[in-house]
Amino acid sequence: MRILEWLESLKIQGMKLELENTVELLSRMDEPQNKFPSIHVAGSNGKGTICSILANTFTLNGIKTGLFTSPHLCNVEERIRIDGIQISDSEFLFTLEKLRFFCDIKPKIEPTYYEATFLVAMMYFSESGIQRAIIETGLGGRLDATRLVNADCCVLTRISLEHTDILGNTLLEIATEKSAIARPGVPLVSIWTDDFAVREQITKSVSSSTFVRWYKPDSTQKIKDEAIGLANLVLSSMNLSMTCNDAAKATLWPGRMQIIQYSKELKILLDCAHNSSGMFRAFEEISRYYVGVETIILGCTKQTNLHLFLQPVITYVKSLGIKNIILTEPQGGRTESLSVEVLFQKLSFELSEVTFYNEILPSNALEKAISLTKNGTLLCIGSLYLIGNIFSILERDDAKSMSILSC
Repeated sequence: MRILEWLESLKIQGMKLELENTVELLSRMDEPQNKFPSIHVAGSNGKGTICSILANTFTLNGIKTGLFTSPHLCNVEERIRIDGIQISDSEFLFTLEKLRFFCDIKPKIEPTYYEATFLVAMMYFSESGIQRAIIETGLGGRLDATRLVNADCCVLTRISLEHTDILGNTLLEIATEKSAIARPGVPLVSIWTDDFAVREQITKSVSSSTFVRWYKPDSTQKIKDEAIGLANLVLSSMNLSMTCNDAAKATLWPGRMQIIQYSKELKILLDCAHNSSGMFRAFEEISRYYVGVETIILGCTKQTNLHLFLQPVITYVKSLGIKNIILTEPQGGRTESLSVEVLFQKLSFELSEVTFYNEILPSNALEKAISLTKNGTLLCIGSLYLIGNIFSILERDDAKSMSILSC
């Protein structure tokens, strides 16, 4: 079996919250994750933004820095970067072949797709001689493969209801899983939450040898500004003199409040908002800082609370009097897309003045939206997989387009 076919075959296993296979494979590989210190980041929303800002901060301060994030927008290589540059196709395949060699040692081990990408990152970072890594959790924290990195600081972004079938049905249960990334004697930096029980649980997650440092954002802050504030608190908690202010200006996190100038008359605004909390924050920011939205493309995966997820859309559309919404179904993701029929049923009842177009394929959705938006902004929002689809359709899925550092 060819190596990429082998990697794709691992998707059949889905998601597994366990560490045994990863522990054994890291041992066979001589513990590459321990060859460098890592900042470990968990949460529900904003993980990727703070990770990219932190990674660029260290890079611009002359520190060779690896960044591991997931999932990817268009290509798997996006998950693994050094100093802002994603791993090349050839390096990825070469390192993946080495991983399969370790997997085939008896007793054979078959990792999940996610575990495989994490293990490739650890080998690549170690062999490249990085001095620091920024590591984003995939799901949860307590039993996520990234829990095995050598962390000298842990970070929690905003926590919301997500993956309730795996992480728990309440915010407290989810916070318990995510805050379990805390290590004895290692600073834990967290976004403030007004939920006392969640705050108490996060505090309990640390040992007596350390404490939680809270970042309380301003309610009017942009999402990126919140990430900057949290990142600066991380750096000060590590007793580092650097700040991330300049690096943040040079940071481009693809698909997050990103504007593409499609033509002289048309801008495309893209944002990944995969849960209700993300949708609320996104539309709050769009309402304040972005004008001229004429048409919306919306597509998402199945939601814990679809009504809550769609409410920001409904409020925004009513306030602006937007006339056209194109509903679509993200393609190629590991999570099942929500059908356009279900979206239409939920939205059309609330938005009787809106004209809806059901286009299952994102390519058809984009074509329809461009034909309807003559002079203004087209908003594409929803699943990360949808935004990845749009990038690919626009032929902006190459390594240069996915760069996270503008200088």
